[in-house]
Amino acid sequence: MMPRSLHIDELTSPEIAELIQNGYHTVIVPLGATEQHGPALPLIVDNEHGLATSLRAAQVLGKTLVGPVMTLGYSPEHVYFPGTISLSHQTVAGMIRDIAESHARSGFRLVYFWVGHGGNFGILQEVLNEVADLWPPCKVTGLRDIATYVADTWDKLPLVEGIGLDISGSHAGEFETSIMLSIRPDLVRTQQAEAGSPKPLAAIMEKMMGAGIQAVSPNGVLGDQRSADAARGSRYLDGLAKWLADDLRINQEKFL
Repeated sequence: MMPRSLHIDELTSPEIAELIQNGYHTVIVPLGATEQHGPALPLIVDNEHGLATSLRAAQVLGKTLVGPVMTLGYSPEHVYFPGTISLSHQTVAGMIRDIAESHARSGFRLVYFWVGHGGNFGILQEVLNEVADLWPPCKVTGLRDIATYVADTWDKLPLVEGIGLDISGSHAGEFETSIMLSIRPDLVRTQQAEAGSPKPLAAIMEKMMGAGIQAVSPNGVLGDQRSADAARGSRYLDGLAKWLADDLRINQEKFL
């Protein structure tokens, strides 16, 4: 059967039940955030690109559903900027656990958490270590190797496109601006696009996490928003989705 949508939010409960009965045993849960992304981008960037990446991966994999997106996350380094919402470590962990339990109760056999917001990664690892096998026959897993993921995608895809990493950036730069131009151009304020800090994340991470991102970039941008391109953003998403699909396929072969 062909579902009306792969996005759980857009389906009815009976439709989801029927899909599970017909072999849709996997659900991808994007972990996002509501946080500042500089002058050109809205607060929902991580939610939007996490969802878009997951939907593209689900289409590649087949018999895989997506969502709902966890739209709030752990973002303490961004709280200087109005609108940013940062949940506590304990709250994020509890939400991840509750989402996993709910999907297991629904009948999914594999729950995979995708990281659309890097700040959630460490908390996710702690939760996965606790709940991986808590609700048999469901297996709970997710992105485990963020270093390899970043190296294969965020640090590689821009270079293939001829974009330096000082431009593509690690937060709200060309990379994320291009992605948003591809999927939600209506939300990109192109006339307000600005350059931020060109420094690599490793060089500013300690100061940023200690004093806030404004201490290393007054406008909250790591990279340069001004050279973003929608077609390039779509190719970025294809690369992210391929990585996710490959990682999830390994888990499907192992646990399903």
